[in-house]
Amino acid sequence: MADIRLKKPLENEFQGQGLEEIYKGQDFSDATKQHRHGARAAAFRNKITLASQHVYTPEEIEQFKLDEAINLHPLSHRPTNIRSKLAYKEILNGLKPTTKYLLPGQLVLFEYLEPKFKDELEYYDRTPFTLFFGITRTNDGNIREIGLNLHYYPPHTRARILRKTYEVFKPYFSKYFNDPSKKPNAVISYASLKHLMKVNDKIGFGVKMYIPVLRGKSYIIPPRLWATAFYTEGHFSRATLQQIFQFWRQF
Repeated sequence: MADIRLKKPLENEFQGQGLEEIYKGQDFSDATKQHRHGARAAAFRNKITLASQHVYTPEEIEQFKLDEAINLHPLSHRPTNIRSKLAYKEILNGLKPTTKYLLPGQLVLFEYLEPKFKDELEYYDRTPFTLFFGITRTNDGNIREIGLNLHYYPPHTRARILRKTYEVFKPYFSKYFNDPSKKPNAVISYASLKHLMKVNDKIGFGVKMYIPVLRGKSYIIPPRLWATAFYTEGHFSRATLQQIFQFWRQF
């Protein structure tokens, strides 16, 4: 990766806070009312909740197309900051966190507030949205979890990664469509994901390794909620979202 240095560190307004402190229980009605007033605002929020709570039948799972779910989602035409806040809120309210090791094939939204070498990092995401593809051990025997943090990719690339991953590994994801998976996908790997993207070598920009004991509350996202989670954005320390996407383009 090119040596990109920020002239002046930019701190996120939520520095040091966990997901629940940031989002759970917050009322976003004032922001939403920029687009829907009064009863229409309540109806809009209810529409998002209904979309997130929908349990798919076997027939619906068979016909499910992720691109359509993303494009037709109630959040699709909202400003980035509003749709991200509402998406986080739905995930936190609809799922229970896990404390177990994360497995290949799991798509996870989690807290990572204090990376081990945070003072040496140019920037990092405190709320990664990561597709895990492996567990490895360091030379001293410590376990590390590896995956693609999708917050590091602009929306069009994020959507392509999710769509191709779902399409290729649909037999696996269909089994755990409505509820978080509890078994690993034995086929998924970085090599297989990179092959799916073919000409897009920039996929390496989002590959990150995490220390399990430093991971905070972690929410495994079942495929029925992928379209909602797609609209979350990272909480980056020392960089803005726009800068992260610029770094991706220069990778």
